[in-house]
Amino acid sequence: MSEEGEKILPFVKRIIEEAKKIQFPLYQMIDRPSFKVGISDSVLIFEAGECACSNDSYTINYVNAAPLELLNQLKQKEVDLVITSSVVDDPQFERTSLIRSKRLLAANESLAENELRQAAAEDLEKIPFIVLTDHLGHQQLTRRTADYFNIDPEYLYCHDSLGIHKWLNEKKAVFVIHAIEKELLSSESIVFLALPSALSLDYYLYKNRNSQHVFDIEEVEDDLKRIFKEIEIKGNGIRKERND
Repeated sequence: MSEEGEKILPFVKRIIEEAKKIQFPLYQMIDRPSFKVGISDSVLIFEAGECACSNDSYTINYVNAAPLELLNQLKQKEVDLVITSSVVDDPQFERTSLIRSKRLLAANESLAENELRQAAAEDLEKIPFIVLTDHLGHQQLTRRTADYFNIDPEYLYCHDSLGIHKWLNEKKAVFVIHAIEKELLSSESIVFLALPSALSLDYYLYKNRNSQHVFDIEEVEDDLKRIFKEIEIKGNGIRKERND
């Protein structure tokens, strides 16, 4: 360290110690604060990013990580809010219900009309399930679906969306998705069969009871509830969807 650095070091240390006493993140001490919202499911981040905040006096930045990592960041006040399907009972957290995400089965129309008349175990056991290779969440979702029907299907591991469309259009397999993802696959040759409600997933909004914010965090919470209600409605309404 230079001689000049040695002289200012005590002042820097004092500033850091004082900053540690502040009970809210420094990035919120600006005219247009930015709130960090952790979301454990990348699909929800994509959908939420398409919706604008209702108030232009703040912004929302979404970050993606595993549920436990996000909740730990919330506890450490590194994020302001967390959205996840994980249920954690911790007195430091306040949890409120956000949305229920339906699960659908995407299949080629011809397959659905002949071999797959409904999402039932006797039909599904004979049909391969497409699984995204690099998406742990989708692997868990697909296996959870197979476990629900008590079947042991063949799994076709796919690296990208082009492979999904190829296998679906060749009428060889089915693909388990969130209802909000169906627009990505929607085409004249693809139909969506609603899976049983027991396979639906509830998402919750968590906040740290001990956090203090310069801006009214309740307004951001209300905005998120509005955004995700729009996502839920969007996911529940599309043509060519068949009920279980």
